Amino acid sequence: MERMSMEEEVLLRMTQGDESAFSAIYRHYHPSLYIYLLRFCKVPSLAEDLVHDVFLKIWEIRDRINPQLYFSGYLYRIARNHVIKTITKLASDGQMRVQFYQQLAGIDPEQPEEVVRTREYERLFEEALSKLTSQRLKVFRLCRQEGKTYDEAAAILGISRNAVKKHMVLGMRFIEDYVYRHGDILMAIWLVSTFS
Repeated sequence: MERMSMEEEVLLRMTQGDESAFSAIYRHYHPSLYIYLLRFCKVPSLAEDLVHDVFLKIWEIRDRINPQLYFSGYLYRIARNHVIKTITKLASDGQMRVQFYQQLAGIDPEQPEEVVRTREYERLFEEALSKLTSQRLKVFRLCRQEGKTYDEAAAILGISRNAVKKHMVLGMRFIEDYVYRHGDILMAIWLVSTFS
């Protein structure tokens, strides 16, 4: 992202509470930040909400911003962290998830782009599974896909219950991380809510 002209000076003014400087920063970075967030979530209204949240956070912590450092890197790190936090909230908060799905209600699952997205989700999930160690994959398949308890999986595999639990925790962490890096917010929500 290209720095705005006289960015250091504008950032300095913003850190001192100058609202016009904040508006200039907002106008400059809004389009590219929106596109960045849209790439993760695929829902324009959610991407716009996330952009506003990120800039609100920037305004709230403006006194901690160092105008001499590369601002766009800082901005995008905040945006990425906010997307991950939103994914986690959507996955764990049933009411919030329902509201999000209502936003998506206008999306027809029979539309070609949704069929492609579903296939992409399945491909990405299978790709993540294929990268698990052999033992973690066995544990995941037994516990999540066959519905075995940790005790049952431990007996089948000849390992302790704690080892099964550790494999599940590390396996889920790997899959979630893989999806965050290679997928989008919808896939991550589906993954976390389906396998948590």
